[in-house]
Amino acid sequence: MMSQYRQAVDQHRQRIFSFARYSLRAQEDAEDVTQEVFIKLWQHWQKIDHNKLGGWLMRVAHNAVIDHVRKHKTANNHQDDFAEVEEQPIEVDETQRLDQAAFKQQLMEAIKQLEDPFRSIIIMRDIQGLSYAEIRETLDMTESQVKVYLHRSRRKLRENKALRSLFDAFVGKPVTETASLTSSSVKATNK
Repeated sequence: MMSQYRQAVDQHRQRIFSFARYSLRAQEDAEDVTQEVFIKLWQHWQKIDHNKLGGWLMRVAHNAVIDHVRKHKTANNHQDDFAEVEEQPIEVDETQRLDQAAFKQQLMEAIKQLEDPFRSIIIMRDIQGLSYAEIRETLDMTESQVKVYLHRSRRKLRENKALRSLFDAFVGKPVTETASLTSSSVKATNK
């Protein structure tokens, strides 16, 4: 059992931590949530369906993030607990780097302002690349609901005027209504 548990932790640790890091402000909080998820895995090891382990872990991580935010909001009503994503080095000229940083900051602010499940679905699908089925399992929704929420959250981000103007400047052309502002921009800023 111990070797299977360690293998599960090694296999899923990065995804759980990544979700928590994108959802919470501090790396330490993301580490705490990740640890809490794997403690629950240990406690429920015998009861869970190991064929659906990834979905179970993401559901536990999602709930742990929500609990963490609620706990900290109650303790400090004016504190913003959602993430600022760290810049990753990219070899571009300084002007593009500043444009990219400004756009990424505005994009993360726009994502932070989305309510759940919109925020969680955007993070899981467009940032982490989870499948619709994995998101469905994690959030206990139908696949159709996941697609609808994803569409609505992308639309909300496209309707954000400040984000849209920065995106236009970042890619050098206006965004069309059919363009996916979030998926192309998140991928562009995470290269």
